[in-house]
Amino acid sequence: MPRFSCLFRVALALVLFAPRTAFSAPAPEASPTALQVFDAALAKFESDRVALRKWQYHQTLTTHQVDSGGKVVAKGMWKSIVRAGDPRPLEYTAESMEGKLSFFKAGAEEPASASKPATAEKPKAAKDHDEKNQAESAVEAVRKYNLRDRYIWKHVGNENASGESAYVLTFEPKPKQNTKSREERFFGQLAGRLWVSRSDYSVLKAEAALQSPAHLFWVIARVTKFRLTYKLEPDTGSGRLFRHSKATARTEVAFPFYVVRQRHWLSTDKYEPRTTQGSRRVNQSANPPSSEP
Repeated sequence: MPRFSCLFRVALALVLFAPRTAFSAPAPEASPTALQVFDAALAKFESDRVALRKWQYHQTLTTHQVDSGGKVVAKGMWKSIVRAGDPRPLEYTAESMEGKLSFFKAGAEEPASASKPATAEKPKAAKDHDEKNQAESAVEAVRKYNLRDRYIWKHVGNENASGESAYVLTFEPKPKQNTKSREERFFGQLAGRLWVSRSDYSVLKAEAALQSPAHLFWVIARVTKFRLTYKLEPDTGSGRLFRHSKATARTEVAFPFYVVRQRHWLSTDKYEPRTTQGSRRVNQSANPPSSEP
């Protein structure tokens, strides 16, 4: 199961959403400030999360590890079901790995008994740190990082994204921040931009990148590269709430004598009425991960 991929998901949440603050959506005829748009996007996210309480969606994470020349040396794929508001971890339904993939570990290798459907067993470190539960919203999860006030936000114009008009916001870290933890130092060095729908304040597109190396989790290791992109697919008629999304990330973690270079793809699709967790068996003999999603 993924161990290091929690950084991918948490960073995505931090890029897209911030701590809850009181707000009122800007009037249509007004030119909104960056923070007005930002707060409206946050409220939209919370509203959608509540609306999904009776639904679930499928998520696929694919990771490739490459050498200095860009050749793929290991790869993995994990499929899971996400249930917003569920107090339990994600339900993994399929996984496959090829080669030695750093920061990841395969799930249980023995088949589950017929009386107890399998879910991929995660190592203790992953259980403690990776997707603790699905009840905690991104807003609540990032409150302690004070994301809204950590960055300088600017509304730099309007563009088209995912087939509709969007406000374009840029963000960069404020100088001399209070960074007590490694996570705060990491997120305090991210900069990027958001494309927010002018019609309903959905985040249509996002980009973020680490501006300088940061220590994270290990004293001897540094995250030297982190670049993330996110895109919400256009509405195809199934409803704006059920749009698919894709996110990609490139990461490099440097140790004293080697560097781990990885590429990650995270996609969501197949919205359906919610089922009971554990009703689906983990398929550990799934098709090998492809070259690139």
